[in-house]
Amino acid sequence: MSTTTEQGTLALRMTEGKIPVSEALHYAMSLAEALRKLHDTGKAHGAVAPSGIVLSGTAVELIPSLGPLAAVTPYTAPEVLQGETADSRSDIFSFGAIVFEMLTGRRAFDGENQTELKLALCNAAPPPSGSPSVDRLVTACVAKAPSARWQRMQKIILELKLLTVAARRADTPPPARGAAESALRSEIQQLEARLSVRLANYEKNIAVMQQTAAESVENFKEHIAGIHMQLAALQDRPVPAPVDVEALTQQIHGRLQETIAAVTQQLHAQVQETVEAGNRQHSAQVQEALGSTKQELAAQATETAAAVNQRMAAAEQNMEEIRKHFATLQSNVAGDLHDFEKTLKVQGVAIDSARTAMAQTDDLVERVVEALELLQSSMIDQHETAGVN
Repeated sequence: MSTTTEQGTLALRMTEGKIPVSEALHYAMSLAEALRKLHDTGKAHGAVAPSGIVLSGTAVELIPSLGPLAAVTPYTAPEVLQGETADSRSDIFSFGAIVFEMLTGRRAFDGENQTELKLALCNAAPPPSGSPSVDRLVTACVAKAPSARWQRMQKIILELKLLTVAARRADTPPPARGAAESALRSEIQQLEARLSVRLANYEKNIAVMQQTAAESVENFKEHIAGIHMQLAALQDRPVPAPVDVEALTQQIHGRLQETIAAVTQQLHAQVQETVEAGNRQHSAQVQEALGSTKQELAAQATETAAAVNQRMAAAEQNMEEIRKHFATLQSNVAGDLHDFEKTLKVQGVAIDSARTAMAQTDDLVERVVEALELLQSSMIDQHETAGVN
C-alpha cells in the first residue's frame, strides 16, 4: 500500500478500485470499534462517510463530526433526510453502506442527482453482493426504519468476526485432513449456524416484548384519559345548592299572609262601601267571596310547598347518585393504577431478564468466535509447518 493511501482517507482508497476482502474487513472492524466506543459514551457521529475516515497504518481514525452535512451523501440515513436528529442507529446505517461499497466496489445507494439519491436512500434496497453473509450484515444495518436495524455495534462486531474467520478459511489452501479434522470442521459450521439462529430468536423475542410493553402502556393511557374525561364531566355538572325547607316554607307563608291581608283589606273596603250603600245582601256575598278566596290561596300555598318539597327530595337523590358514581370512579382509578404498576414491574423484570440473557449470549458468541479464530490460526500454523517439513 502506498504512503498516500496509508495517510489518506477511505474515500481516496476506494477510488483505487475494489478493496480485497481481508483488507476491507480489517477496515470495517476498526471502524466498528471506533463507533462502538463513541456510542458507549452516549453520543453519535451523525455524518459517517468515507471522506471522514482517515487510514492510519493498519487502523482507521474517525474524524469528529461538525454537524449534519449540508449535501446528501450515499451514506445518509433516511430519518436524517426527513429532518430527525441522527443517533447511533443512523451511524449503523452509514456503516452498512460503507461496508457494502468496500466489499463490492459498488455503492449501496446511488443516483444521478440529489433527488434520485434521496429516493434511493428512502425506498431502494442494496443490490446483492454475491455473499449471503455480507448481504445479511448489510441488510440488518441499512433497514429503512431505525427500529428494524441492529441496535448495537457489539452485534455487528461479532458478525464481522464470523465473516473474518470465514474469509480466512476460504483464503487458506485446504491441507490434507483426516477424518477427525473433517468432523471438527463440520461441527464448527453447525455451531455457527446454531449461534446465528439463536441470536435471531433473541432479537425477535426482544422486539415482541418491547412491542407488547408499548401497546400495554398506550392502552392504559387511553383508559386513564377516558376516566379523566368522565371525572371532568361530573365536576362540570351543576349541582343544586342545598335549600333550607323550613325557611322557604316560612317565607311562602309570610308572603301568603301578606297577600291575604292585602286582599282582605281590599275586600273590607269594598264591603264598607257596600254597607254604606245599604246593600246588606251584597255585603254577605262579598264575605262569602272573601272566604272562598282565602281557601283558594291556602290551597295554592299548600300545593306550592308540596312541589318545593318534591323538588328538594329529587335534588338530594341526584346528589346521592353523583356521590356514589364519583366514589365508584375513584375506586376504579385506584384499581387500574395498581394493576398498571404491577404490569410495569412485570414488563421491567422481563425486559431486564432479556437484556441480561442477550448480553450473556453476546459474551458467549464472542468467546466462541475467539475460539474459532484461535482454531483457525492453529490449523493454518499446522498446515504451514507441514508444508515446510
